[in-house]
Amino acid sequence: MIADISQAPCAASPKRWSCTLPEHISPSAAKSYLGCSLKFYFERVACIRKNTPVALHVGKAVHAALQVFHLARWRAGDDSPGAVAAAYEKSFTDLETDEGPVNYDDEAEREKARVDGLRVVAAYLDSPEAMKGKPRAVEVLLKENIPGLSVPLTGAMDLVEGNFTPVDFKSAAAKPDPGNAAFDHEIQLVSYQLLMEIATGQVPPSLDLVFLVKTKTPQVIRVSSPPANEHRKRRVIALLETAVQGIARACYHPQPAMQCSWCQYKNECMAWLPARQLERRAA
Repeated sequence: MIADISQAPCAASPKRWSCTLPEHISPSAAKSYLGCSLKFYFERVACIRKNTPVALHVGKAVHAALQVFHLARWRAGDDSPGAVAAAYEKSFTDLETDEGPVNYDDEAEREKARVDGLRVVAAYLDSPEAMKGKPRAVEVLLKENIPGLSVPLTGAMDLVEGNFTPVDFKSAAAKPDPGNAAFDHEIQLVSYQLLMEIATGQVPPSLDLVFLVKTKTPQVIRVSSPPANEHRKRRVIALLETAVQGIARACYHPQPAMQCSWCQYKNECMAWLPARQLERRAA
């Protein structure tokens, strides 16, 4: 997945998450907490650093290249394939320095990852999904008070098209199933709609995901879902509030599931005991 880097773990003091209401909640933080509250704790409260997974590293570099392209479209700058490819190469290298080691097995894997990302960027620029006109906004960060949510909601949208459609870019290893993809990202998509409605007074005509699929021949696939009705909005607000209240109570515990097999925090998770959490709170 292409990361929401504005909400990166440990971007603020750990006190932000310490036994009090958080300053705000983002869709990425809520999804992380609801997916596994203990992993959320390791990443965003204890700030335990791990080597970056290769797929995440490539996704961030691709995200940076697309941002350069869309900003150039917005500002009438250089949106040529060469300029965008150069932005990708720079980001790929800079991220290795700025965010620490990447989990490459060897130099050959690094080179393959670099080329795979570059091919995905080229596929997007050559696809019908590439922005043709001037976007309404690029990398827009919104923060709004939402009725039913006890802290402000924040969200950073990759792209807002001229008709107010928010678009988020995702990198993937396989072609997505449209129905499952929209459901998997429901918190994010509906959060963007909630933010846009308050900030602009406009109801987006669609909530869109654009998947950049790293197959042998890269694919660019748009998945559109209709704007949320009141039921979907209430459901997402309830999920966001569940995360807020859990964080406020410092409720962090293992949530065993399939993803545990590739989680980087298995050793820390195996050492978890409820008493240790209580001792930490009392300290």
